[in-house]
Amino acid sequence: MKASDEAFARAMEQAKKEGRTSVRAKLWLPAPAACPSQSEIQMESFWKEPTSIAPETAPQRTIYWETELTENTPVEAVVSYVRTAQYVDPMSMDVLPNVTDGGFAPQNYLGEQLPHVRFTPAMRKLTAAVIGDAADDAEKASRIYDYVTLNVKYRFMPQYFILESIAENCAYSRRGDCGVQALTFITMCRIAGIPAMWESGLSVEPQEAGCHDWAMFWLEGKGWLYADCSFGGSAARRGEKALRRHYFGSLDTGRFAANHAFQAQLTPPKQSWRADPYDNQTGEMELEGVGLVGREYNTDVTTLEYEFL
Repeated sequence: MKASDEAFARAMEQAKKEGRTSVRAKLWLPAPAACPSQSEIQMESFWKEPTSIAPETAPQRTIYWETELTENTPVEAVVSYVRTAQYVDPMSMDVLPNVTDGGFAPQNYLGEQLPHVRFTPAMRKLTAAVIGDAADDAEKASRIYDYVTLNVKYRFMPQYFILESIAENCAYSRRGDCGVQALTFITMCRIAGIPAMWESGLSVEPQEAGCHDWAMFWLEGKGWLYADCSFGGSAARRGEKALRRHYFGSLDTGRFAANHAFQAQLTPPKQSWRADPYDNQTGEMELEGVGLVGREYNTDVTTLEYEFL
C-alpha cells in the first residue's frame, strides 16, 4: 500500500506549516482471520514493526501502524496461512448433534443491518415468491441461491457508500458485483429466517489475487456453510452446472478471509473518513489526520508462493 505522490506532497506541506519534517501516518492492512477453513496463520515479515495486530477473531482483521514518514514509503506485509476446502452438499449431508458455531452465534445474524440489509416490503415479497413451498431451511437457501446465480448478472459497481439499499436495488436491476450478490443472498436468507453472514477478503490464485466477497449461512445440525453467488453465477453462464452447485455449500481453496462482518470497525477504529466504510480488502491510509480515498493511494496484492497440500 502506498499513497499517491500528490497526496503525500499535500500532507508534507501541511506538516511543514507546523514546523515538522515528517508526515503523521496511520495505516491499516488486511490480515488473515481465524475461521474453520483458515489456519496456521503466520505474520512473516513487515516493512517495519506494526504498532498492533488485531486479534484473529476481529470482525475486520488488520495490521496497524501509527508512525511518521519522511518520504512516501510503501507499506508492506508478508503473511502465510493454510486454507482447507471441504466439499459438502447442504441438501444431502447428515444432521449432526452438537454442531459448533465457531464463535459466530447464529441468532446474531438474523436481523436487518441498515442501510443495506433491509427487510423492505418488496424484498419480503420477493423472498416469499422465491422460496415458495420449500419445507426446510436447506431448500429455502438453495432456492435463494438459485435465484441469485441464475438471474443476477455480474456488473462492476461504484463505491458502495454512494449506493442505496444494495440488496433491493440488486433485486430490481438483477445486476451487481460479488459483494452486491452476497448481500442480496444474505438479506433474503435472513428474511426467510436463515442466519446468514458476510465473509470477504481475496480470491487467490498461484499468479495473482484480487478482492472478493461471499456469504455464509447456517443450517441447524449442519453448521455454517458457504455460498459464493458470484462464482456460482459465472459457472452458470459457462454452462458448468456441477460447479455452480459446488459454490452452494462449498468454496475452493483459493481464498484469503480477512473480514467476517459488513460495516464493522477496524482495529483500532479509524476516526477519519474511510475509503470503504463497509469492508476492508485493500487497506486504509490516513495522512495528517485525513483519510485517503480513491486514487489518493493504491494497493498491490501479490501471491509469492502457492502450494497444494
